[in-house]
Amino acid sequence: MARNIIVALDIGTSTVETVIAETIRGEDAPRILGVGVVPSQGVRKGVVIDLGEVMISIRRSVEEARKSSGVPVRSVWLAVGGSHVSVSSSRGVVAVSRADGEISPEDVRRVISAAESFVAKNPNKELLHIIPRDFRVDNESGIKDPVGMHGVRLEVDTLIVECSAPFLKNILKCVEGAGFAVEDYVFSPLAAARAVLTKRQKELGVMLLDVGGGTASFVVYEEGVPLHAGVVPIGGGHITNDVAIGFRTHVDIAEEIKKMYGSCLPDEFSKRDTVRLAEFLPEDQNALQGKTAEGISYPRRELAEIVSARLQDLFEVLHKELKKAGRSGLLPAGVILVGGTSLLPGLAEVTKRELKLPVELGRLQDFYEGVDEKTAPVLATALGMVQWAHWKTCEPEGATFTDKVRHVNKHPFMKWLRSLLP
Repeated sequence: MARNIIVALDIGTSTVETVIAETIRGEDAPRILGVGVVPSQGVRKGVVIDLGEVMISIRRSVEEARKSSGVPVRSVWLAVGGSHVSVSSSRGVVAVSRADGEISPEDVRRVISAAESFVAKNPNKELLHIIPRDFRVDNESGIKDPVGMHGVRLEVDTLIVECSAPFLKNILKCVEGAGFAVEDYVFSPLAAARAVLTKRQKELGVMLLDVGGGTASFVVYEEGVPLHAGVVPIGGGHITNDVAIGFRTHVDIAEEIKKMYGSCLPDEFSKRDTVRLAEFLPEDQNALQGKTAEGISYPRRELAEIVSARLQDLFEVLHKELKKAGRSGLLPAGVILVGGTSLLPGLAEVTKRELKLPVELGRLQDFYEGVDEKTAPVLATALGMVQWAHWKTCEPEGATFTDKVRHVNKHPFMKWLRSLLP
């Protein structure tokens, strides 16, 4: 019997991550067989700037996962993120088609199609998802599944997720150039949400915040569906650049300093807490600015102030986004942090203070034996892609509302189905 293998690929600014898993009949969750994490080359702020370097990074990441799993890889499920992604909303209205007023899956398809028709057509934009947030039957709102209900007028409020068409073509070209077909793709924070958010959190109201190397992406859930989402062009790489400038050193050394001594809480350090530059320099580099490297040190408080200043820019934008969605300080389940930069000491405390919400580090909800707590936030998107692909390929018996609509119409605009289920 052929094995059901899922390969998830997340191409980030700092790392390229591959997770190989197997779905086994009778088991609720996939088994992780192999993980590959390598430095990312040729990507800036989530956007491809060098096709050749990205192809090499993809091959190295997949090969690392393949070696530990022993499974050949021919195709992947791809996470799509970056500063080129934009989010908006749209509404659609149709008359119920049946004479008895009963709403059918075809009516739902038509109303979502109507919402899509109001999206401004742009040849440089590719529609990733059109996600129903709320249905209204006549004057009754707050409906999640209108099929089978009776009414005259059906409305829908949708969340539109688009990305740059040239970017998508470039990233698909990189994957195919590396020798792999693309099964499907999904907006990164929607994938990460499947790995770390519980159904209860999505019902109560929660923000998933993925702080990566080049960008920070987020998605806000309420009543089980995505309410708002977006990408902020600020990430861990910007902090590293600020440290390199402030400490007048090479960006690679600044990255090591950030990883070893970085913190978001300046008040935790006294004047005696210092960072010795000599720890990070090769032995042959014993002179710097007329002094020996051994004698050069910087206050850890200064390092934390540099980190904190850059994060302040991020939180200002996130506060505006929550205010735009009408959820500033109003998410009972708070903020769940994922992404490599989420591991910065003190980030949870600062996020809690700035956004005035409860905060915790993302925890994996289902499978993932062998993935420790420190690795989990970094791999959240790739592991979420595995979960999403598992749902897509191994649907449970008893079709849900989403499944019914998907079988009615397989037109490309029905990509919204990839994100509909909580």
